[in-house]
Amino acid sequence: MPDKYFEVDGVATLVHHRGESTLPGAPPDLSNGGSLLLLHDAGSNGNSFRDLMDRLAVDHSPVSFDQPGHGRSGELDSLTSVETMAIHAENLVENWDLNNLIVVGEGMGAAVALELASRAILNIVGVVCIGAVGQSVDLNQEISELALIASGKARRQFDSTGYAPDTDESVFRKAFAEWVKTDPRAALGARRAQEKWNADTDVSHVKTPTLVIIGEHTEDQYRESSERLADALPLGTKRGLDGAARRGAIENPAGLSLVIDAFSNELEVTK
Repeated sequence: MPDKYFEVDGVATLVHHRGESTLPGAPPDLSNGGSLLLLHDAGSNGNSFRDLMDRLAVDHSPVSFDQPGHGRSGELDSLTSVETMAIHAENLVENWDLNNLIVVGEGMGAAVALELASRAILNIVGVVCIGAVGQSVDLNQEISELALIASGKARRQFDSTGYAPDTDESVFRKAFAEWVKTDPRAALGARRAQEKWNADTDVSHVKTPTLVIIGEHTEDQYRESSERLADALPLGTKRGLDGAARRGAIENPAGLSLVIDAFSNELEVTK
Protein backbone atom coordinates (compact mmCIF):
# COMPACT_ATOMS: atom_id res chain seq x y z
CA MET A 1 0.00 0.00 0.00
CA PRO A 2 1.45 3.43 -0.93
CA ASP A 3 2.58 5.35 2.17
CA LYS A 4 4.08 8.81 2.49
CA TYR A 5 4.88 11.22 5.30
CA PHE A 6 3.63 14.77 5.72
CA GLU A 7 4.79 17.29 8.30
CA VAL A 8 1.71 18.58 10.16
CA ASP A 9 2.27 21.09 12.96
CA GLY A 10 5.73 19.64 13.50
CA VAL A 11 4.49 16.03 13.61
CA ALA A 12 5.55 13.50 10.98
CA THR A 13 2.20 12.03 9.91
CA LEU A 14 2.06 8.83 7.90
CA VAL A 15 -0.58 8.75 5.15
CA HIS A 16 -1.87 5.59 3.47
CA HIS A 17 -3.48 5.93 0.05
CA ARG A 18 -4.21 4.26 -3.29
CA GLY A 19 -3.73 5.29 -6.89
CA GLU A 20 -0.59 6.55 -8.59
CA SER A 21 2.43 7.53 -6.53
CA THR A 22 3.18 11.25 -6.32
CA LEU A 23 6.31 13.25 -5.61
CA PRO A 24 7.48 13.62 -1.99
CA GLY A 25 5.47 16.32 -0.24
CA ALA A 26 2.79 16.30 -2.96
CA PRO A 27 -0.78 15.27 -2.08
CA PRO A 28 -1.92 11.77 -3.00
CA ASP A 29 -3.66 11.27 -6.33
CA LEU A 30 -7.37 11.56 -5.43
CA SER A 31 -8.76 11.79 -8.95
CA ASN A 32 -10.67 8.49 -8.99
CA GLY A 33 -14.27 9.23 -8.04
CA GLY A 34 -15.10 10.85 -4.72
CA SER A 35 -12.65 11.23 -1.85
CA LEU A 36 -12.90 9.09 1.28
CA LEU A 37 -10.99 10.04 4.44
CA LEU A 38 -10.84 7.13 6.88
CA LEU A 39 -10.15 7.87 10.57
CA HIS A 40 -9.02 5.05 12.84
CA ASP A 41 -9.98 4.19 16.40
CA ALA A 42 -7.97 4.88 19.56
CA GLY A 43 -4.92 2.62 19.73
CA SER A 44 -5.19 1.64 16.07
CA ASN A 45 -3.72 3.19 12.89
CA GLY A 46 -4.63 4.00 9.30
CA ASN A 47 -3.34 0.68 7.99
CA SER A 48 -6.18 -1.09 9.82
CA PHE A 49 -8.33 -0.01 6.83
CA ARG A 50 -6.01 -1.71 4.32
CA ASP A 51 -8.45 -4.34 3.01
CA LEU A 52 -11.37 -1.92 3.06
CA MET A 53 -9.38 0.66 1.09
CA ASP A 54 -8.46 -1.95 -1.51
CA ARG A 55 -12.15 -2.46 -2.24
CA LEU A 56 -13.17 1.18 -2.02
CA ALA A 57 -10.41 2.13 -4.47
CA VAL A 58 -12.39 0.65 -7.36
CA ASP A 59 -14.78 3.63 -7.45
CA HIS A 60 -13.30 6.08 -4.94
CA SER A 61 -10.06 7.65 -3.76
CA PRO A 62 -9.64 6.40 -0.18
CA VAL A 63 -6.97 7.78 2.12
CA SER A 64 -6.17 7.25 5.80
CA PHE A 65 -3.44 8.34 8.19
CA ASP A 66 -1.93 7.46 11.55
CA GLN A 67 -2.94 9.91 14.26
CA PRO A 68 -0.01 11.36 16.26
CA GLY A 69 1.22 8.79 18.75
CA HIS A 70 -0.37 5.98 16.74
CA GLY A 71 1.17 3.53 14.30
CA ARG A 72 4.16 5.05 12.54
CA SER A 73 3.34 8.73 12.98
CA GLY A 74 5.47 10.88 15.29
CA GLU A 75 5.03 11.70 19.00
CA LEU A 76 4.80 9.34 21.96
CA ASP A 77 1.40 10.49 23.17
CA SER A 78 -1.95 11.03 21.53
CA LEU A 79 -3.36 14.47 20.88
CA THR A 80 -5.32 15.51 23.95
CA SER A 81 -8.76 16.25 22.50
CA VAL A 82 -11.03 15.27 19.64
CA GLU A 83 -11.01 18.90 18.53
CA THR A 84 -7.21 18.95 18.17
CA MET A 85 -7.42 15.66 16.26
CA ALA A 86 -9.91 17.27 13.88
CA ILE A 87 -7.65 20.31 13.45
CA HIS A 88 -4.72 17.99 12.72
CA ALA A 89 -6.76 16.28 10.00
CA GLU A 90 -7.81 19.65 8.54
CA ASN A 91 -4.21 20.87 8.45
CA LEU A 92 -3.11 17.62 6.79
CA VAL A 93 -5.59 17.77 3.90
CA GLU A 94 -6.15 21.54 3.55
CA ASN A 95 -4.33 21.73 0.20
CA TRP A 96 -5.51 18.41 -1.21
CA ASP A 97 -7.90 18.17 -4.14
CA LEU A 98 -10.81 16.60 -2.25
CA ASN A 99 -13.89 15.79 -4.29
CA ASN A 100 -17.29 15.03 -2.70
CA LEU A 101 -15.52 14.19 0.56
CA ILE A 102 -17.01 11.48 2.77
CA VAL A 103 -15.36 10.93 6.16
CA VAL A 104 -15.47 7.40 7.60
CA GLY A 105 -14.68 7.10 11.31
CA GLU A 106 -14.28 4.03 13.50
CA GLY A 107 -14.80 4.40 17.26
CA MET A 108 -12.85 7.48 18.32
CA GLY A 109 -12.41 8.23 14.62
CA ALA A 110 -16.19 8.63 14.35
CA ALA A 111 -16.06 11.35 17.02
CA VAL A 112 -13.33 13.10 15.00
CA ALA A 113 -15.42 12.73 11.83
CA LEU A 114 -18.45 14.34 13.48
CA GLU A 115 -16.26 17.11 14.91
CA LEU A 116 -14.93 17.78 11.40
CA ALA A 117 -18.48 17.95 10.06
CA SER A 118 -19.53 20.29 12.87
CA ARG A 119 -16.56 22.64 12.29
CA ALA A 120 -17.41 22.83 8.56
CA ILE A 121 -13.87 23.85 7.58
CA LEU A 122 -13.73 21.01 5.06
CA ASN A 123 -16.48 20.55 2.48
CA ILE A 124 -17.82 17.22 3.77
CA VAL A 125 -20.84 15.76 2.00
CA GLY A 126 -21.31 12.75 4.27
CA VAL A 127 -20.09 10.97 7.40
CA VAL A 128 -20.00 7.23 8.14
CA CYS A 129 -19.67 6.00 11.74
CA ILE A 130 -18.67 2.43 12.55
CA GLY A 131 -17.56 0.51 15.64
CA ALA A 132 -18.12 1.54 19.27
CA VAL A 133 -19.69 4.96 18.70
CA GLY A 134 -22.21 7.25 20.33
CA GLN A 135 -22.19 9.48 23.35
CA SER A 136 -23.68 6.83 25.61
CA VAL A 137 -20.99 4.23 24.93
CA ASP A 138 -19.28 3.27 28.20
CA LEU A 139 -15.49 3.70 27.98
CA ASN A 140 -14.77 3.59 31.72
CA GLN A 141 -13.60 -0.01 31.95
CA GLU A 142 -11.27 0.26 28.96
CA ILE A 143 -9.80 3.52 30.26
CA SER A 144 -9.21 1.97 33.70
CA GLU A 145 -7.47 -1.04 32.15
CA LEU A 146 -5.32 1.14 29.88
CA ALA A 147 -4.32 3.32 32.83
CA LEU A 148 -3.06 0.27 34.72
CA ILE A 149 -1.13 -0.94 31.66
CA ALA A 150 0.36 2.48 30.95
CA SER A 151 1.57 2.75 34.56
CA GLY A 152 3.13 -0.70 34.45
CA LYS A 153 0.65 -2.19 36.93
CA ALA A 154 -0.97 -4.61 34.49
CA ARG A 155 0.11 -6.72 31.52
CA ARG A 156 -0.87 -5.61 28.04
CA GLN A 157 -3.27 -8.07 26.38
CA PHE A 158 -4.93 -8.09 22.96
CA ASP A 159 -8.66 -7.27 23.17
CA SER A 160 -10.52 -10.03 21.32
CA THR A 161 -13.99 -8.71 22.20
CA GLY A 162 -16.25 -7.00 19.70
CA TYR A 163 -15.88 -9.60 16.95
CA ALA A 164 -18.49 -11.93 15.47
CA PRO A 165 -18.61 -15.34 17.20
CA ASP A 166 -17.36 -17.23 14.13
CA THR A 167 -14.47 -14.86 13.32
CA ASP A 168 -11.61 -16.58 11.50
CA GLU A 169 -8.21 -16.67 13.19
CA SER A 170 -6.70 -14.75 10.26
CA VAL A 171 -8.80 -11.72 11.20
CA PHE A 172 -7.41 -11.74 14.72
CA ARG A 173 -3.88 -11.99 13.35
CA LYS A 174 -4.41 -8.94 11.14
CA ALA A 175 -5.93 -6.98 14.02
CA PHE A 176 -3.11 -7.98 16.36
CA ALA A 177 -0.46 -6.90 13.82
CA GLU A 178 -1.89 -3.36 13.82
CA TRP A 179 -2.64 -3.25 17.56
CA VAL A 180 1.00 -3.78 18.57
CA LYS A 181 2.15 -0.71 16.62
CA THR A 182 0.71 1.78 19.13
CA ASP A 183 1.90 2.36 22.68
CA PRO A 184 -0.86 1.94 25.31
CA ARG A 185 -0.14 5.46 26.59
CA ALA A 186 -1.30 6.88 23.27
CA ALA A 187 -4.37 4.63 23.28
CA LEU A 188 -5.21 5.82 26.79
CA GLY A 189 -4.91 9.48 25.88
CA ALA A 190 -7.02 9.04 22.76
CA ARG A 191 -9.74 7.15 24.63
CA ARG A 192 -9.85 9.83 27.32
CA ALA A 193 -10.24 12.45 24.60
CA GLN A 194 -13.14 10.48 23.14
CA GLU A 195 -14.77 10.16 26.56
CA LYS A 196 -14.59 13.93 27.14
CA TRP A 197 -15.97 14.66 23.67
CA ASN A 198 -18.85 12.26 24.30
CA ALA A 199 -19.69 14.08 27.54
CA ASP A 200 -19.41 17.63 26.19
CA THR A 201 -20.65 17.60 22.59
CA ASP A 202 -24.17 18.17 21.28
CA VAL A 203 -24.41 16.29 17.99
CA SER A 204 -27.77 17.87 17.14
CA HIS A 205 -25.71 20.68 15.56
CA VAL A 206 -24.20 18.31 12.97
CA LYS A 207 -26.11 19.00 9.76
CA THR A 208 -24.16 16.61 7.51
CA PRO A 209 -25.87 13.39 6.32
CA THR A 210 -24.50 10.67 8.58
CA LEU A 211 -24.77 6.91 8.31
CA VAL A 212 -24.26 4.82 11.46
CA ILE A 213 -23.37 1.22 10.57
CA ILE A 214 -24.14 -1.46 13.14
CA GLY A 215 -22.75 -4.98 12.83
CA GLU A 216 -25.29 -7.76 13.28
CA HIS A 217 -23.32 -9.28 16.19
CA THR A 218 -22.77 -5.99 18.04
CA GLU A 219 -23.34 -6.33 21.80
CA ASP A 220 -26.54 -4.76 23.13
CA GLN A 221 -24.92 -1.82 24.95
CA TYR A 222 -22.95 -0.79 21.85
CA ARG A 223 -25.93 -1.34 19.56
CA GLU A 224 -28.07 0.92 21.73
CA SER A 225 -25.39 3.61 21.78
CA SER A 226 -25.09 3.52 17.98
CA GLU A 227 -28.86 3.72 17.56
CA ARG A 228 -29.08 6.67 19.93
CA LEU A 229 -26.38 8.45 17.97
CA ALA A 230 -28.23 7.95 14.69
CA ASP A 231 -31.46 9.21 16.28
CA ALA A 232 -29.75 12.28 17.78
CA LEU A 233 -28.26 13.42 14.47
CA PRO A 234 -30.57 15.66 12.38
CA LEU A 235 -29.67 13.77 9.20
CA GLY A 236 -28.69 10.48 10.80
CA THR A 237 -29.62 7.07 9.45
CA LYS A 238 -28.54 3.57 10.42
CA ARG A 239 -27.83 0.39 8.52
CA GLY A 240 -26.75 -3.10 9.47
CA LEU A 241 -23.63 -4.99 8.44
CA ASP A 242 -23.82 -8.77 8.16
CA GLY A 243 -21.06 -11.01 9.45
CA ALA A 244 -19.53 -8.48 11.81
CA ALA A 245 -19.77 -6.98 15.26
CA ARG A 246 -17.87 -3.79 16.22
CA ARG A 247 -14.80 -4.42 14.04
CA GLY A 248 -16.49 -4.33 10.65
CA ALA A 249 -13.59 -2.69 8.80
CA ILE A 250 -11.42 -5.76 9.42
CA GLU A 251 -14.14 -8.42 9.91
CA ASN A 252 -16.10 -7.79 6.71
CA PRO A 253 -14.35 -5.19 4.52
CA ALA A 254 -16.15 -6.41 1.39
CA GLY A 255 -19.59 -5.96 2.94
CA LEU A 256 -18.66 -2.65 4.51
CA SER A 257 -17.38 -1.29 1.22
CA LEU A 258 -20.73 -2.09 -0.41
CA VAL A 259 -22.61 -0.22 2.33
CA ILE A 260 -20.33 2.80 1.95
CA ASP A 261 -20.73 2.63 -1.85
CA ALA A 262 -24.52 2.66 -1.49
CA PHE A 263 -24.40 5.63 0.89
CA SER A 264 -22.15 7.51 -1.52
CA ASN A 265 -24.56 6.84 -4.37
CA GLU A 266 -27.49 8.07 -2.29
CA LEU A 267 -25.63 11.32 -1.57
CA GLU A 268 -25.00 11.78 -5.30
CA VAL A 269 -28.74 11.49 -5.92
CA THR A 270 -29.79 13.89 -3.16
CA LYS A 271 -27.11 16.58 -3.62
